[in-house]
Amino acid sequence: MIKVVIFDFDGTIVESGQVVFDLFNSFADKYNYTRMPQDQSDYIRTITFKERFKKFNVPFFKIPMLTIDIVKKYKDMIPELQAIENIKFVLQELKRSGFKLILISANSKENIKKFLEMNEMDFFEEILTTHRFFGRHLTLNNYMRTSKLCREEVIFVGDKHRDIVACKKSNIKIISVTWGYDFEVLLTEADPDFIVRKPKEILNIIEKVN
Repeated sequence: MIKVVIFDFDGTIVESGQVVFDLFNSFADKYNYTRMPQDQSDYIRTITFKERFKKFNVPFFKIPMLTIDIVKKYKDMIPELQAIENIKFVLQELKRSGFKLILISANSKENIKKFLEMNEMDFFEEILTTHRFFGRHLTLNNYMRTSKLCREEVIFVGDKHRDIVACKKSNIKIISVTWGYDFEVLLTEADPDFIVRKPKEILNIIEKVN
C-alpha cells in the first residue's frame, strides 16, 4: 500500500520550463556550449537530457557546476513562477488523506521553500536535494533505506524521462505527468507505470493502486 508520494519539483509542481531554458542559454559562453534555439524548444522536449547535452555540446563533467549556477540565478525568478494549475488541490487532498509528501529536486531547498511559501503550498514533510543529474535513484534508495520504507509503499510523480529511468532502477512505481519538461512521446518510450494528463488524475491513480 502506498504511504509516501514523492514529487519532482520543476515541471511537475511549478511551471519553470521557460525560465530554466533561458538560464541554460545564459551560461553558454561561460561553459562554452551551443545555445538552444527557441524555435527548437518543442523538439528538445522529445529527446532525453543526455541527448540534449550532446546535441548542444555541453561537457558532461561541467553539468554539476552548470546546475549550481542555474540554481543560484533561479532564485531571482521565483516571484514570476506559477504553480501548475490544480496541483495545489491535489497536494491538499493527498495530505488530507494521510499520505506523506516528499519533494526531490536538483534545485536548492532555499528556492523550493521560497516558492512553496509564496504559493501557500507547504505540504511537504521533507525536501530531498541531489546534484546527481543522472543518479537520482541513489537518492531515492538512500531515502527509502533511512526511512525504513518498502518499495511498495512509495510512488513517484515526475515529468521527465530520467525520472522513469531512476524509478525503474529503484524498483518503485512512477506516475509520469505530461505537462512538464518532457513531451508524452518521450515519456512513453521509457514505459512508465502510469501517465496522466491532468493533475487530478494523480488522485485516481493512487486510489486505484491502493
